[in-house]
Order: sequence, then C-alpha cells, then structure tokens
Amino acid sequence: MTQSDSFQKILVVREKEKKQRQKEYNKAIDSFEEVATQLYTLLKKKEDVESSYKQFLESPGPITTLSTHYSFLERIKTKITQLEEKVKNARKYMENEQSKLTEAHIEVKKFEKLIEQKHLKQLQKEKNEETKLMDELSVIQFSYSEDR
Repeated sequence: MTQSDSFQKILVVREKEKKQRQKEYNKAIDSFEEVATQLYTLLKKKEDVESSYKQFLESPGPITTLSTHYSFLERIKTKITQLEEKVKNARKYMENEQSKLTEAHIEVKKFEKLIEQKHLKQLQKEKNEETKLMDELSVIQFSYSEDR
C-alpha cells in the first residue's frame, strides 16, 4: 500500500467525521432556534399581559383580579429567566459544535492538500524519469548513428 493510499483512507475517515460534525451542528442550531423561539413567544406574551395589567390598573376592578394578573406576570418573568439561561446554554453548545465542525473541515483540507502535494511530487518524479529515459535513448541513438 502506497503512502498516498494511506492518506486517501485517512481522508475518507476525516470526511465521515466532518459529516458527523455537520449533523451535530445542525442539531445544535435547531435546538437553539427552538429555545429562542420559546423565549420570543414568552416575551411577546409578557408584553401582552403587561399591557392588560396596565389597563386593569387604570380601570376600577376587584383586587383579586389585579392580584391574579400580577402573580401571572411574575410567573412569566420567572419562566423568561429560566428560558434565557437555556438560550445561553444552547448558544454556547451551538458555538462549541461550530468550532468542532471548523476543526473537522480544517483536518479534511489538510489531508486533501497533502494528497495533492504527494500526487504532484509523483508526477514530477515520473516526468524526471521520462526525461532521463529520453536522454538515454538519445545517447544510444546518437551512438548508433555515429557507428554507421
């Protein structure tokens, strides 16, 4: 097995790793988008509840309803805080997966470049051997024509 074949096999393995990293990165993106969407929805809901709460404060009404609105608003704020932490963690995970994907991509490129360089060296070696052979043939042909 030639050195080039070994590099080719390693390249295949690295490409598989890169594809796996791409899948994991895509999952991380999906997870981040899902949590971020939940946070966005909850923030919109909080805005609506705050608006409703302000309207309720301006109009006369029972204290129990006011208390219910306030406690509901506090629960939403607690959920928002929890979701913000989840978004932060999901973003960190996504960035980590992106870093791993970048590393895998670099590894693939390294081996592609290495294989290309080996191939170019081999072509140059073959060209040099061909030139040497042609020189030898020319010398033989010249000496043959001199003998005549």
